[in-house]
Amino acid sequence: MSIKSGAHALENNAPTRAPSRHTRYLYGVVLLALACFSLSDWASPTTSILSSQVSWPDSTLLYHHKPGTVIPAVCPENPYNNPNLDCGSVIVPKDYFNTSVGVSSVAFGRIKATKPKKGSVFINPGGPGGSGVMLALRTPLLVDIIGPEWDIIGFDPRGIGYTRPATECFSSHDEMTLFNANTVIEQGITVSSIKNTTSSILRDELVIQFRQFLALKESQAKLCGEVMGDELKYMGTANVVRDMDFMSEIFDGEGAKINYWGGSYGSILGAYLVNMLPERVGYAVIDGIADPVAWANEPSHKWPANWVAHAEKTYDLFLNDCSAAGPALCPISEYKGEPIGDIEARLEAFFNTLAVSPLPVPFANRPGFLTSGAARNLLLIFLQRPVLWVEATHSLAEAIAGNGTALHNYMTQRGGSVTRLGVTCIDSPPPRSYKDFPTPEDLAEEGLRALDEASIHFGLSTGISEPDGGCQFWPVKGPERFTGPWNATLEHPMLIVSNTHDPITPMKSGLLVNSLMPNSSVMLIQNGPGHCSLAMKSTCTIKTVRDYFSGIVPKNGTICEVDNKTFQDPDEVAATEMSIEARAIKQLQQAFWSI
Repeated sequence: MSIKSGAHALENNAPTRAPSRHTRYLYGVVLLALACFSLSDWASPTTSILSSQVSWPDSTLLYHHKPGTVIPAVCPENPYNNPNLDCGSVIVPKDYFNTSVGVSSVAFGRIKATKPKKGSVFINPGGPGGSGVMLALRTPLLVDIIGPEWDIIGFDPRGIGYTRPATECFSSHDEMTLFNANTVIEQGITVSSIKNTTSSILRDELVIQFRQFLALKESQAKLCGEVMGDELKYMGTANVVRDMDFMSEIFDGEGAKINYWGGSYGSILGAYLVNMLPERVGYAVIDGIADPVAWANEPSHKWPANWVAHAEKTYDLFLNDCSAAGPALCPISEYKGEPIGDIEARLEAFFNTLAVSPLPVPFANRPGFLTSGAARNLLLIFLQRPVLWVEATHSLAEAIAGNGTALHNYMTQRGGSVTRLGVTCIDSPPPRSYKDFPTPEDLAEEGLRALDEASIHFGLSTGISEPDGGCQFWPVKGPERFTGPWNATLEHPMLIVSNTHDPITPMKSGLLVNSLMPNSSVMLIQNGPGHCSLAMKSTCTIKTVRDYFSGIVPKNGTICEVDNKTFQDPDEVAATEMSIEARAIKQLQQAFWSI
């Protein structure tokens, strides 16, 4: 589906705000007959709140209300019986630069302040595709990290979760599963051997796989264009920043500061927020930093080389800790103190065998087979979650012994939703012409570069966890695409949190953001593995974040240690989970990984 001529994609190269309230009012007067509402009403911080609650996925009611209306909804779950939760949707302009196209609804789940309220903190769990609503509902102990003086608002960004319209390109989950099943989207790219990345045989193998990959991505994009049409235009990160700006005044009043806490993709949203609207920002914490400069200025097929820059460091730590733990806790080792090269060689032999002969898996939740690409992708995912290393290595050991059921079940649970593409394909730069479309040969060369320059083990292993690419086929452009600059001056320095051994959002990305905002950011380094600081418990990190939201800014370069070992006996883990901080981290880990 081609881009309609009426679309107006803006390349923003300076911090900018949407049209002023007065300008929006003029738009509303001119377009009143089409829009069916007065913009002067929705611009007011005194918004209408409907008294009757609605059930969320039914969105037919939502679009009949003017922007600024708050519609209460029944929270879809409350697993901890938290009395301070409420849920609903905020009606927002679909396009902040063209009010004639109507409205969208942004779903929220709120943990209400239990002490005199300072304001609201918006939270995002990453993805893109993670539900902020479910994060709030499943993690009431967020209060113990951010503070009881704040309303904590988890919201679902455009196209995601309970926000409407949702990015739904397939008629059902089953149809989407069938589309992805046993393809390179589900199984990942297989590297037959990492011994010789200059091999023409390896390059040819990659080209064949990337041909399938591109055909699948083109089919996805055409299907989304047919089903969603112009609705796809409004899913980009810049539009989500506008929503936060709009909602902050709904929840906290005219001129209220936007406060924020987000991880992984949430760091991208945070970086956009502080650089698009620096004068509107109060407190902001970003954790597990993805490189925003690359995100906004490089095509998405080039991102993985940035992401896995510290994957080898994490893998080395994993192998060392496995060796120290021994086979009782890490059964891919044969004895305590085994040379890590021997453990690595055992894993590589397994991957190489799968590359030639995929492993039949007849008794999984969905019977099938396991490829080398899937197994290596899953190992990279496990590196992101140290608290699962014991469980993960048991699953790997079973697969090495011939039973791939557990690994295959992990793989098929990953989903394969196109929700993420709805965001990334609006954010990343579109090709100038068809001639700029990357070919299978281009993708193979990029993959080999990632193996050589970033991570020899995982340079081609991000496809299952980070299913990007194919944006050259995406049928629309957004109304706004922010491309920098990234050096905003803030009233209150932003807190950047990075792990020393994060295999997918490396510390170097946190250092980059810190260097671009030297007087408006401070960096906290957590000395430990995993994706985001929440991957492992650190009382020091929790206290620093809580102090930050109370106005105490740490010194730039502060280092926090983690409290636990990686390969830890389950009984030991249970004994250390009594504190509020430990329970908060556990809740957050469970919430992040189930969203």
